Amino acid sequence: MSLRRLLLLLLVAGLMAPGLAAQETPAEVPVAATATTPAAMLDAETKCLALSVYWESKTETRQGQLAVAHTVLNRKKHPEFPNTICGVVAQKPEGSKKGCQFSWWCDGKRDEPQADSDWQEAVDSAQAAMRGEAGDPTGGALYFHSSKIKPPAWATKRKRLARIDDHIFYR
Repeated sequence: MSLRRLLLLLLVAGLMAPGLAAQETPAEVPVAATATTPAAMLDAETKCLALSVYWESKTETRQGQLAVAHTVLNRKKHPEFPNTICGVVAQKPEGSKKGCQFSWWCDGKRDEPQADSDWQEAVDSAQAAMRGEAGDPTGGALYFHSSKIKPPAWATKRKRLARIDDHIFYR
């Protein structure tokens, strides 16, 4: 197991202080200093959710962004997933030593948001979903994938709930 993953597991499990694993969790990803909503103004959980919305659905409609946000929040509430947003985002697929539940987190690319207006929309969608100001357009989804790819093997074992913009949602 890599040092990065060990530190992440300890952090998610609450066995290590957050400052000791600098930039090892989604909450530690830097946000451009020019962003309308600077990273310093966001708590870790909001930042993790906003980053997921940004990287998974920044080019989609508000409904598409809310669908991604609510899928992460639905996982957080579900007993089979970590009970924090950052834990959900950083979770590996069950039984896997590589890969991630959310591809942006482990694709090897820089995770810092680049477009200010897209970042602000992602923050707004994440905050609305977290505050309960926007309903769940997926009807309780726990999984999604891009409609641009061949459905993953796991999709045949799940109930399809909705297609919203470029994603298909399942429970």
